[in-house]
Amino acid sequence: MPYMHLDLAKTYPSQTKRDLAARLCCLYADVMQTQLWRPNVGIAELGEDNLFHLGADGPEPITMVLVETRRGRSLDRRLELGLRIVDLCSELLGVPKKTVFVEFTVHSGDEMLRDGDWAGDWTATEASAEMPQPAQGS
Repeated sequence: MPYMHLDLAKTYPSQTKRDLAARLCCLYADVMQTQLWRPNVGIAELGEDNLFHLGADGPEPITMVLVETRRGRSLDRRLELGLRIVDLCSELLGVPKKTVFVEFTVHSGDEMLRDGDWAGDWTATEASAEMPQPAQGS
């Protein structure tokens, strides 16, 4: 946690997906004020004719982004993240912004396990925390 899962209605080159994942991680860490190592990204390419929203002219392909996050951030912060995810997906995937849907699921910190303990809710002190160093000999 955090976890961003993208369902895509097309297939993309590996480098495009890697760039998207890296930029989403950086974006999340910046907007949500957390360490860069925390965000995780999963990308599922469902392919053409496998992911739709019913638009005015019938089914239209969409990009679905599910964002799993910890409790503690404001609605404004989540809105900023969502809007910037839409911009980023439109830029890198070449899809219209109106077809990028973002949904948030907010969890309490006792619903996710990290390094053998509960993650805990987000607090502002996380924004300035250092990345943990690997153990000796790892």
